[in-house]
Amino acid sequence: MPKRRTTQNKIKLNAPNSGGDRRSRRTAIALQQGLVELLLEKPLREITISEVTNAADVSRTTFYLHYKNIEDLFHTMEQGIFLQFEAIIHRSMADEQNILHVEFDEKGKASMPALEEVFHFISDNPDLSVVLLNNPDSTFLDRIWVTGQDAFIERLATIQPRMDVRELEYYYIVVISGIRGVIEYWISTGMRESISEVVDIATDFLLRNYAFLENNSEGVPNGSAIRK
Repeated sequence: MPKRRTTQNKIKLNAPNSGGDRRSRRTAIALQQGLVELLLEKPLREITISEVTNAADVSRTTFYLHYKNIEDLFHTMEQGIFLQFEAIIHRSMADEQNILHVEFDEKGKASMPALEEVFHFISDNPDLSVVLLNNPDSTFLDRIWVTGQDAFIERLATIQPRMDVRELEYYYIVVISGIRGVIEYWISTGMRESISEVVDIATDFLLRNYAFLENNSEGVPNGSAIRK
């Protein structure tokens, strides 16, 4: 069973490759923070090094002591955030589970504990979430979905044993695109629904897709595969 969530999971910008010098780490983090502020206003490809250094109040020479270019700065920041987020996700699920794991309580209500943590992450870290999820250069969500791809496709294969792996991969992409759309729409409309409400929407979407496959398969009782 997943652990109960008791505190917010605030993500901290960090600079693991800046050596042991505290001042150097502070400078690297200041550059990341400056980039976040600029990304809230414009896409990555329109941001210049001068804009970042002005936002961080450091020189251009100092920038190059830490990062090769704007893309290196962004991907270093993204990697640090992803590692922290990955640790949060893994605390919410058992080893054999995946990001789209569905659980049922004693009353039969479905829940997705790991996906719920995704929405909590967004709610707890709104600026970073907008920067990562709305930026076409970000691979953040893609990396999250890949972690559960094999387990999810194995589950689909038990529901539709006649589908080949390539077909199942396409179906996985369809499902993931739908879940991603829910996340992006929730952010773009100001997160008006509560986390529990939006997780229910995503869970219902996933279960409907499971049900569609089950109802079009032979010899698989409706609802049985997802509860295994």
